[in-house]
Amino acid sequence: MKFLVQRVSQASVYIADADHTNSIGQWLLIYVGIHKDDVTDNRKEKVDKFVRRVDKLELFSVGELPSPPAPLPKGEGRKKSVGLRDIDGELLVISNFTLYGRNKKAGSIDFTHAASYDLAEPIYDYLIQELRNKWITTQTGQFGAMMQVTSVLDGPVNVILEW
Repeated sequence: MKFLVQRVSQASVYIADADHTNSIGQWLLIYVGIHKDDVTDNRKEKVDKFVRRVDKLELFSVGELPSPPAPLPKGEGRKKSVGLRDIDGELLVISNFTLYGRNKKAGSIDFTHAASYDLAEPIYDYLIQELRNKWITTQTGQFGAMMQVTSVLDGPVNVILEW
């Protein structure tokens, strides 16, 4: 699995088929790519590992927050960085098979390393379920749909996680 995690000041996704927009304010926009090997190789463990990793990512400094996390645990006021667990942050999660695109020849992109739609969708659904269990505000796109994503990068801060 490959994840592109972006810190944003705002992000939204318009799903044309549903004529619906999901959006978040400041926090994280996450693009999810599922590799063809993920459908058999410890997929639940990989998703669980990602959820734990996002929980521990400290991509926000207290001085950059619109208001300090309330309340910070005792002794945490001097902390330079905080994570989603500290600020009750919002997530916007978008499936993106193109994260596994490879350019072997000029102009030609190979997507054969991405999992097929029917095998990747249950993994994506499980990921969303686990993220929603952890964070109240987890918005999504629609798996496999054409979407228009708009975001304002904050920093910019971009992190690629892969395993």
